[in-house]
Amino acid sequence: MRAVIYENLSNEKLVELIISGEEAAYEQLFINLHSIILHEAKMYIGKMDTYDIDDFLQEGRIVAWEIISRGNFKGGKFSTYFGAAIRYRLCNIYRKYNLKNLICIEETEDYYGNIIRTLVESDYAKESRRKNAERQKRWIDKKKSSEPPKQKKSPISKKERSQRNMAYQKKYFAEHPEKLEERREKNRIRERERRARKKAITD
Repeated sequence: MRAVIYENLSNEKLVELIISGEEAAYEQLFINLHSIILHEAKMYIGKMDTYDIDDFLQEGRIVAWEIISRGNFKGGKFSTYFGAAIRYRLCNIYRKYNLKNLICIEETEDYYGNIIRTLVESDYAKESRRKNAERQKRWIDKKKSSEPPKQKKSPISKKERSQRNMAYQKKYFAEHPEKLEERREKNRIRERERRARKKAITD
């Protein structure tokens, strides 16, 4: 009985019921939108190996639910709004598919009846890759131009490095005499342990 009531309602009224919490009306709305989904998917059927009719219908279901749950539909004919949304959705899916997959431009059959497919990269994928490379190059050039030129450090000898380290340690321990005393105590302990081990070996 409830399904019969839904069948007699317009898409706009069904949307109102769904928003008010009557989610059972969504199934009837989805049935009403089947023809629109299939019409928009007609040009993509057979062009993407991973998509069939059920996948296109599922995308339509998702789009309809997103429109209602996000409150994007503000009035007018819901079918018109939905048609534009599913058209945009399928176009994006096909664009992304062409970026990641080769497209078939020819199918032939060999002597044994096997289907041979000629696959090439789409012009859209080539153009997109070229633009990404140019965008990355511009970003790198801009970053290089904004950075001050790095000053090359002159190489120092091992002796100079040792003198620099000694000067740093002398300054550090002059500022922290307690650290110097701790270090001396550790050295005395290690020396006593070394002598004890040496005596134990000789005995």
